[in-house]
Amino acid sequence: MSDTESPSFEEYDFNHGDRVCVDWTDGQGPLDEVVGTVSGISRSAGDVIVAVEADDDQYLDNTIYYGTHDCAPEWVDPLEQS
Repeated sequence: MSDTESPSFEEYDFNHGDRVCVDWTDGQGPLDEVVGTVSGISRSAGDVIVAVEADDDQYLDNTIYYGTHDCAPEWVDPLEQS
């Protein structure tokens, strides 16, 4: 895949809408992992970026961290679908 091609979910073990756990130890924020739903995939500066919409119940009240977390695909682990 070239740096200008759009990435595809076909290359990964997760898909749009899947529940995932993200190893967030390399991310910025109070959590070491983020649990949520994959909301997109894109490319930025040649890197593939996965957008994960975090579950609201992971954060303390009045925190500035919430919502969508962008991460590397290798940080993402699919959760069992019920």
